[in-house]
Amino acid sequence: MIQHLKLSFIGIAFWWVLLLPFDYALFDGIFKLIQKPFTGLLCSLDQDLIFETDTYGTYVLISLSILLGVLSSPLINRICTKWKLNMTELLKTVLAGILFFFLFKYGWDKITKTQFYQPEPNTLYTPFGKLSKDIAYWSLVGSSYSYAVSLGMIEVLAAIGLLFRRTRFLASLVIIGIFGQVFLINCSFDISVKLLSGSLFAFSLIFSSCFQQQWRGIFGFRVEPIEFTHSGGQNKIKFVFALLVIAESVFPSFYRKNFNDDQFPRLAHHGAYRVVGNPQIKYLFIHRQHYLILQSQNDVFKDYRIDTHLSDNYFTEDGEISCNWKENQLIIHSDTFSIKFIDHKNLPLLEDSFHTFSDEFH
Repeated sequence: MIQHLKLSFIGIAFWWVLLLPFDYALFDGIFKLIQKPFTGLLCSLDQDLIFETDTYGTYVLISLSILLGVLSSPLINRICTKWKLNMTELLKTVLAGILFFFLFKYGWDKITKTQFYQPEPNTLYTPFGKLSKDIAYWSLVGSSYSYAVSLGMIEVLAAIGLLFRRTRFLASLVIIGIFGQVFLINCSFDISVKLLSGSLFAFSLIFSSCFQQQWRGIFGFRVEPIEFTHSGGQNKIKFVFALLVIAESVFPSFYRKNFNDDQFPRLAHHGAYRVVGNPQIKYLFIHRQHYLILQSQNDVFKDYRIDTHLSDNYFTEDGEISCNWKENQLIIHSDTFSIKFIDHKNLPLLEDSFHTFSDEFH
């Protein structure tokens, strides 16, 4: 029974990696090509399926990976027998590879602030009670450079611990804490990566359970000394795999020549503006992803996709709204209003502060 479960877990992990919808930097084309027959088959049964984070289509796709993983167990057993592979070691290797990738990838993204980046101006001027839980959490973490970078360093160090046999068990304990917390946060704040984080948390538990001797030692049982053997071929494969993961993770940063997203150049007029003379609109925001956002007096937001090719004028796609930056004017239909820049970076949330004694700010 245990052997069959191990074979099934190996197959499930293998198919999970192949079918998981994920945006890769270097290998996206390869994975999309592998997934195309499966997504095409599912779409032929239900054309409304969408394969994005936590969508119904993704849950169906991951369920398919579980089914294929169980069905693949006889083939995996045959391969293990033919090549004289230890099933427990194979399971540990597969799971270690998956955990190493996501730990290093998301750790690097936090270190370079491409995951928890500074909140956009429109978020900063949204009344706190009107923020959704996921935006509120994301914005608070993104407002602290030191906290985001520290989280990233912990994840990268845990990933490095997986590369060495002597530190794998200790790393597995840290990883359970990392992905357990991430899964809890995603569920508690309704962040739409529950399926991914839940899968990684389950993988971390299964991975750690493979270290039976170490667990027995923790609970006081007598265990035989653990001998660590090294294979030149295995070390080469591990080295190449680690290099590929590192390349996949760091390539976007080198390509953009940016190792802190908070300092990355935004649109020329990115920021917050006060609208003068309009009884319905109080603020205008230029979002980094080419959106013009208007905030009404009762804090209702409306966004418009804009054309930013002309540096002195931004136009919405329907042409009904434009900004004349030479005159600092907002033009809605034929009505013209003055706009004044607000330095949102001076807000208290974005200030770097550290108080040893609470007397200093209470």
